[in-house]
Amino acid sequence: MITVFQYFAKPHTEAQKDSAIDLLSRVEALRQEFYKDTERGPEIDPDTRTEISGTRGGDGDGGFRTPRSTTGAPNSSHRQAAGVDCYDPEDHFDSWLDRFERDDGGNTMLQKHGLYREHPSATSSWVHLTTRPPGSGKRTFNP
Repeated sequence: MITVFQYFAKPHTEAQKDSAIDLLSRVEALRQEFYKDTERGPEIDPDTRTEISGTRGGDGDGGFRTPRSTTGAPNSSHRQAAGVDCYDPEDHFDSWLDRFERDDGGNTMLQKHGLYREHPSATSSWVHLTTRPPGSGKRTFNP
């Protein structure tokens, strides 16, 4: 389970904390379905020592990013505490999520949990999940 403490390595507001609690509860519910269905367990990133992907000493990386972060896009959902990168070194989680893709750009599992994911082709070894809908409205979107 990704905790709020693990998610926030930097100062944050109460509104950001509330957003992160919502995000992380949705992500945990999704991951529990993955674990049950695949009989896999959590993957721990050796650099962050959590289920959050990132680099040792990184500037937020896969968790919360401050406005001054040099990681990611300026409008990243990570900066709003609405995005997280789950460590997935062998792409098992992404592959499982692919099973729920629909031809219309939807994903029944992501929809069930109110989440969106960055396309796996852009996220080798992690799964970017967010509560923020992309401009395309697709559950699996290209950056």
